[in-house]
Amino acid sequence: MRTRDAEYLGAVEVRGGGDAALELPGWTRGFVWVNGFCLGRFWGVGPQESLFVPGPVLREGANEVWVLELEGAGTCVRLA
Repeated sequence: MRTRDAEYLGAVEVRGGGDAALELPGWTRGFVWVNGFCLGRFWGVGPQESLFVPGPVLREGANEVWVLELEGAGTCVRLA
């Protein structure tokens, strides 16, 4: 049986510009948007461990992060 899809909204503070990586430890499978830009899909079994965030997508200060989780949510999102 499949659980219901869920959307999560959060904010990430950024100081300075440049490219970054978004990590989703404990998340299962879904899609991520940052400031309305679709970063792509993720899947907990790999092989990738993070999503690339192009520098022009990020703004100084608060940045909006949307996660559409299709199976089971994790507890945090990290921007490195």
